[in-house]
Amino acid sequence: MQEKRRQVFEARVMRDLGRAFPNPEPDKHKYIIEKDRYGFFLYDSRPEEGQPEKWTKTPIAKFSFHDGEKLWQLSWMPPEGRWKKYGRYFDIETATLIVKGDPAGCFLGQVSPLAYLKQGKKESAS
Repeated sequence: MQEKRRQVFEARVMRDLGRAFPNPEPDKHKYIIEKDRYGFFLYDSRPEEGQPEKWTKTPIAKFSFHDGEKLWQLSWMPPEGRWKKYGRYFDIETATLIVKGDPAGCFLGQVSPLAYLKQGKKESAS
């Protein structure tokens, strides 16, 4: 991909992901979108308990575009800490809908890192 075209593409993807995942409560809960050489990452961020000035950063999803196949690879982060492939989609809008709907509970549901963090807080409070 040509440099100028790649920059325009990356800016559009960052904008689209920002629109798809707006910050629910900016002072209590927000989404962070980051880009690296291989893809775009979506994180859940919340203030740490007891240290509200320090924010956690929990991985939710990774979006990678495969230029040769013209497909988006969607990955999720299980508790083991290594990205696992979830599926391939023709456009980023479909991939974001999968994350939001979360049919298997991988991104925001029962088997997501967020669920394990919440479960750990419940157990430590007991």
